[in-house]
Amino acid sequence: MTNNDLLCRFIFDNMPIRGEFIQLHDSFQSIINQHPYPSAIRRLLGEALCVAGLLSAIIKFDGRLSVQFRGSGKLKFLLAQSDNQFHLRALAKWEEEEVSYEELMESFNDGILVITLDSKKSTHQYQGVVPWQGNSLAESIEGYFRNSEQLATKLWLSVSETRAAGFLLQAIPTSHAATNAMEEQVIDLHWDRIVEATNAVTEEALLTSSCATVLTNLYPDELIRMFSAVPVVFQCTCSQKRSEDAILVLGQEEVEDELKNNRSIVVTCDFCNKQYIFDRVDIAKLFKDRDKPSSNIH
Repeated sequence: MTNNDLLCRFIFDNMPIRGEFIQLHDSFQSIINQHPYPSAIRRLLGEALCVAGLLSAIIKFDGRLSVQFRGSGKLKFLLAQSDNQFHLRALAKWEEEEVSYEELMESFNDGILVITLDSKKSTHQYQGVVPWQGNSLAESIEGYFRNSEQLATKLWLSVSETRAAGFLLQAIPTSHAATNAMEEQVIDLHWDRIVEATNAVTEEALLTSSCATVLTNLYPDELIRMFSAVPVVFQCTCSQKRSEDAILVLGQEEVEDELKNNRSIVVTCDFCNKQYIFDRVDIAKLFKDRDKPSSNIH
């Protein structure tokens, strides 16, 4: 069975440039079909998911990377996440029934876009603000790496009704303390040439061709090392325990008030729409267990 959701890494042997290629089908479909997203929101979610997956492959960490936006325009909220195992999930909230892609892009001027890293091994959270540049998510991510990390980066994103794909190139940081002007010029020439060659890639090729085919067609004369592709999947982090914790946070009084009008309380996951149902017996047991004194054995 062919895996339609893969991320492939590669490196140019004769120049300090690395790259990544991501294609999403099943995971993309799982995510966009969880809510009645308009076409423009589906496209934006596809782009954000590809960005989250690509960045997770660049940054070495054990945890979750988030691409998140909050704003006051027609796009209220966008969140795309990938952990270091390439488990993806995403969510968007918007205003009005129909919204155009151009209106979504305008919304980014009236909000804040951030990249967040949550590590399993540390309580410290890294968060980098991404200034909105140009008029696309790709240009803004490129600008973030160029200005904040001093790394030349280029992104190509493509989304159809059923698939999403992303292609990333990035200059590899030199390990030398200083690079002379001539070396910098040579590196820049390599970079410009490879970017120009990559600009020939079509959206159809990104969405439907294999990584090997794309690389061969774009760079027929280059020596490229391609690493084994890794699977990308949709995975939500909701659970029975998290739903129980959400109810406990509300407090017993508020929960019992809610039960006066309803036979049960339903906790629905924003991401996957899965419902966790708690009746009166479940609720009573939940608060009873919470209030039990812990037994310490000496």
